[in-house]
Amino acid sequence: MKSPSRKNANQKNKTEKEYLYVGHYVDENGNYILKVGTTNDLDRRKQEHTRNYRKADSLKLPKKEVFKYDWHLKLSKYNTLRYEDKTKNKWKDENIGEYVRNDRFNCGKRKPAYVEITIRKTYIIPLGE
Repeated sequence: MKSPSRKNANQKNKTEKEYLYVGHYVDENGNYILKVGTTNDLDRRKQEHTRNYRKADSLKLPKKEVFKYDWHLKLSKYNTLRYEDKTKNKWKDENIGEYVRNDRFNCGKRKPAYVEITIRKTYIIPLGE
């Protein structure tokens, strides 16, 4: 049996659908933590973020809080990864907050009113509390 070619694997990545998302939480010290990421299952990823950020050594999610989504868009897997990187770099250039591990931005006590993501058009995403 013939093994799949690299071209077919790359083509599959371009047709598989995933979500590009923006989410946030407020840590135990009142810092607004903003996150950009990708997933193929929003509910599962929300549970993982909630569980993992509650166990974190720093920027810890309070026990009674959960990670919240502000926005998401379904794209090809290939494009979600591209736009996640572009967005991360744009937010670093704009000083949205201090970049921390796992594609998060610590905005401190000042919550941005909105963020922008450009994918053909610019999405203005109001951020929740």
